[in-house]
Amino acid sequence: VTGASSGFGTAIARQFARSWPDVRIVLVARRTERLTALAAELKVPTHVVSLDVRDRAEVERTLGNLPSDFAEVDVLVNSAGLALGLQPGFEADVDDWDRMVQTNVAGLMYVTRTILPGMVARKRGHIINLGSVAGSYPYPGGHVYGGTKAFVQQFSLGLRADLIGTRVRVTCIE
Repeated sequence: VTGASSGFGTAIARQFARSWPDVRIVLVARRTERLTALAAELKVPTHVVSLDVRDRAEVERTLGNLPSDFAEVDVLVNSAGLALGLQPGFEADVDDWDRMVQTNVAGLMYVTRTILPGMVARKRGHIINLGSVAGSYPYPGGHVYGGTKAFVQQFSLGLRADLIGTRVRVTCIE
């Protein structure tokens, strides 16, 4: 579960731990202290990965070399993401735009590309991407955030097409 230190990511990890007592969970986020507290709370085998999904080399190194008890990822939840600023495009902070694109688009791609080959090789898996209705229905100031979530939807649809016959599923939740 990426973005596991807050919001949907935390809620998803908690629900997985409650629903499947034999589950093993990899918690991924930047805030180590929050991940460690969540891991203690869950009472299921948990591996904490302090990681910024925007760092491609670190994603590949860390998630590509998980401990053996956690290496066979069957469900990937791409929950890491953020929305920054509500200014109109002509006043927006371009650094906020960069951060949203790097997290919501590039980070999701890097994590998916690192985990997906193992799923295909094992002929099982499910990728769950957190999109947003903002990807289809714009709101004032949501130009880049909505664009990143439109990407998540299209990326998910494209992956589905690529994965026909592999027994790996892709879901985009909006």
